[in-house]
Amino acid sequence: MPLTGILLHVQPRYAFLDHPGPLAFAHRGGAAEGRENTHAAFARAVELGYTYLETDAHATSDGVLLAFHDHTLDRVTDRRGRIAELPYRLVRQARIDGVDEIPLMDDLLGSWPEARFNIDVKEAAAITPLAEAIRRTGAYDRVCLTSFSDERLARARAAVG
Repeated sequence: MPLTGILLHVQPRYAFLDHPGPLAFAHRGGAAEGRENTHAAFARAVELGYTYLETDAHATSDGVLLAFHDHTLDRVTDRRGRIAELPYRLVRQARIDGVDEIPLMDDLLGSWPEARFNIDVKEAAAITPLAEAIRRTGAYDRVCLTSFSDERLARARAAVG
């Protein structure tokens, strides 16, 4: 007797997960293909058909929100220092692999209004600027907040509403 199956469409609880198939994420904008967390990396991922993008959130000492993985500039840029301790006027001079600027989260959210973003909140100082960026860009249903810190995640969710 042949096997039969039933295909069900279950309405997800969150709009972020409303997708007809498996969810493929471009991690750090598709870091395996080039310079991570750069506007160019995210653009390439979108051109390849990715609709789910992953990045991390850090804020400078003056509250400017960046899409950047590390706590410091040291590993992937031509500058040194802890992002949370530096003003944006200095951080904006850093170049990833000596080429690309560190993108602002607002720019990423605004550049691809159809893309969905998984954003890891790396520092408590990024919570308020991230909530404001989500409000400014109207990205509520397009963002999934994550963190390895349960407390930081709860605070970020509360800040966004």
